[in-house]
Amino acid sequence: ARLRMSTHERDANPRDELPPSAKRTRVGGDDAPASSTAPCVSVLMPCRNAMPWLPDCVGSVLAQVGLEEHGGLELIAVDDSSTDGSREWLDALAAALAARVDDAVGEPADTSATATATATAAPPPGSSADGDGADEPFPASMLGWESDAHTPLTVEQVAATAARGNSLVVLSVKAHGPSGQGKALNAAYAAAKADLVGEMESDDLRPPDAFAKLREALMNNPEWDCATSRVRLCGWQRPGMERWIEWQNAQVTGEAMRRARFIEIPALRASGLYRREALERVAMRDGREDDVSDGSPEDEPTSRHVEDEPSRPYRDLWVVDGVVADCAHDADPTYDAIGRKGRRPSGWWPVDADFWQRWFACGLVAGKVREPLYYWRQYPAQSTRTHDRCSLRQLRRCKAHFLLSQGGVARGRCVQVWGIGDTLAAWVDDLRGVLTGWDKSGFLARSPPASAASASGAAKLRAELLSKAARATVRAVEYRPGAPVGKKRLAREDEASREAVAEAGVKLDTLDGSALSPIRLFAFGMEKARRKVARTFPRFDAREGDDHWFVG
Repeated sequence: ARLRMSTHERDANPRDELPPSAKRTRVGGDDAPASSTAPCVSVLMPCRNAMPWLPDCVGSVLAQVGLEEHGGLELIAVDDSSTDGSREWLDALAAALAARVDDAVGEPADTSATATATATAAPPPGSSADGDGADEPFPASMLGWESDAHTPLTVEQVAATAARGNSLVVLSVKAHGPSGQGKALNAAYAAAKADLVGEMESDDLRPPDAFAKLREALMNNPEWDCATSRVRLCGWQRPGMERWIEWQNAQVTGEAMRRARFIEIPALRASGLYRREALERVAMRDGREDDVSDGSPEDEPTSRHVEDEPSRPYRDLWVVDGVVADCAHDADPTYDAIGRKGRRPSGWWPVDADFWQRWFACGLVAGKVREPLYYWRQYPAQSTRTHDRCSLRQLRRCKAHFLLSQGGVARGRCVQVWGIGDTLAAWVDDLRGVLTGWDKSGFLARSPPASAASASGAAKLRAELLSKAARATVRAVEYRPGAPVGKKRLAREDEASREAVAEAGVKLDTLDGSALSPIRLFAFGMEKARRKVARTFPRFDAREGDDHWFVG
């Protein structure tokens, strides 16, 4: 048996029944070549205007070694309306690789270590020994960010260094609204043949044995549902991003990553290798945790799949025509289909943040390899730095949403937010907003006074009573990290929460007839502050409680 979650998580997140199989139809017509042997790893790569970095990226994936005896690797590149020649370059490479295969027909296969070394020992021009040191797999010329100063690899160079057994599939999607990233990922996933699924951003790099090491980590850790890796930054270096990646790279255990998800994303999604079964479970949620209806939470289904309906593990949330749309859903981005009405997320945030929150809401376990197997390129104009969807406000709303959604650790409980200043106020406002505004999380059903006002048509009174219930449920507690907190202070705060909820008439969850203890959220972004809080509140180390969480 595979132990994937704590007893607390398992009780809160019963495993969904998996469908017999997921549809893996090739997407985009007949432009994807068939293969008689299933690869052991499928790599999904969305691509939009990725030049001049695309050739180096694709070359680093197709040069992966260590998978030859297990079926090799397929890279599924899905172009999303590129206008800079990215699609044409991919097509030219696909043709060159096909010609290489044709030339090899009739030759005896040589999978020996000598053959593998020969295939990878002589790097193409521009990627030879001008790197930072003996352990650096890439030359300094590949690790920059100024596109006009970069000379990418040619089609011939990439084709010549592709490892035996690795293949390329090129597909296309048309974006819905402003984004096609999630739609491209779902299209690539539908076309993938392997039971282990990786990802790649089209301007980043992979060391030559990255996927072999990730696969080995999954084989050695059967309790992991995915294996991520530490990340190395390249390109435009800035202290803030370096500080974040240093923090992220320090989250190396499954429990540490689970606990860290309300601070920041605990691993770079693109660094990971995922078991298909796990991605199926993420796809099966399909927004059920959002629960934006006023009624009782929707029951978890036994299966989400209609016959011939493809799985879609990725969501890509944007505001389109004034409402939130899932631009990754090729059939129903506007949530109009029967069975999906009422599941529209009421916030929008990055694909990475949404994916990891849904992942952990399923009770899935993430592992991490303790060496950098992903090179993440930085440059000034990347959306991580510039787009509103990646703003602190949107990221905070994402965390607040999943804290209070179905399966969320704060759902159905009194919430105390401990902190100071603007950060404290922002967290309290957004958590209350989840309950009363852009996501009701079934909260109206927990407030009988507001429900009665709603039933009588008293809209203004309903709003006032619902707001009162939210203020009682989510309380601000002024607190500076390191300040002593005794048992009497804790008892007073807990009693204040219980009295406020009782006075507002809010019906929260109980256990054996008794109300659950309040959950404490500590809103501190800096590691130094969190260390002080952890020393004051020892229950951060008590796994059975899950009632003390850092947010930030």
